[in-house]
Amino acid sequence: MLKGKKIYLRSVEKRDVNIFYNYSTDKEIRKFDGGNMILPSIESVMQHFDEIMNISRKTLSIINEKGVLVGYLTYKEFEDTNNIYSIGITIGSQFWGRGYGQDSINVLLEYLFMYRGAQRAELEVVDYNTRAINCYEKCGFIIEGKKRKRYFAQGQYHDTFIMGILKEEFDNIKSNDTK
Repeated sequence: MLKGKKIYLRSVEKRDVNIFYNYSTDKEIRKFDGGNMILPSIESVMQHFDEIMNISRKTLSIINEKGVLVGYLTYKEFEDTNNIYSIGITIGSQFWGRGYGQDSINVLLEYLFMYRGAQRAELEVVDYNTRAINCYEKCGFIIEGKKRKRYFAQGQYHDTFIMGILKEEFDNIKSNDTK
C-alpha cells in the first residue's frame, strides 16, 4: 500500500471491477479516455480478471480518506528501454476537482523514482482535457510534443500531448516542497 495526503494506492481486488467498469462507461470520462472503444461486457471482464491483472501494465486502485474507491492508476515500463515508464489515471467524474488525481500521481511518481529506479515517466493526454493537463503540470510534467489528430472524439479528430517528467525534475520539486 502506498499512502498520500488524501489517498492511498493498493492492489486491485476483484470487487473493484464493477466500479472500474462503471468509470470506463461513464460518458464524462469517455470524452477523455477511449470514447470510441468498444468495451467488453462486465461478465467477460469478471471471467478474465486474473488474466487481465497479470498483463505487463500494472493497475492500482485509488482509495480516498473515507475508504471509497475513486479511480485507478496504471503504469508500465517500456519494453525497449529500462527505467522509463508510461502512466495513466482515471478518476470517477463525481470525484473530479478534489485533488485525488494530483495526490495519486505524486505518490505513484515517488514510488517509480524511489523504488523502481525510474529515470522518466510519461503520459499522453488529449488536448482539450485542460483539467488533466493542469493536474499533470502541477505534478511537474512538461508538454514535450504532440501527436496531431491522434484522438477521435465528439465527431472530430484532436491532438494529443506527450508529457514527461525526469527523475531529477521530480527530485527538485520534492526538495523544494520540504523547504
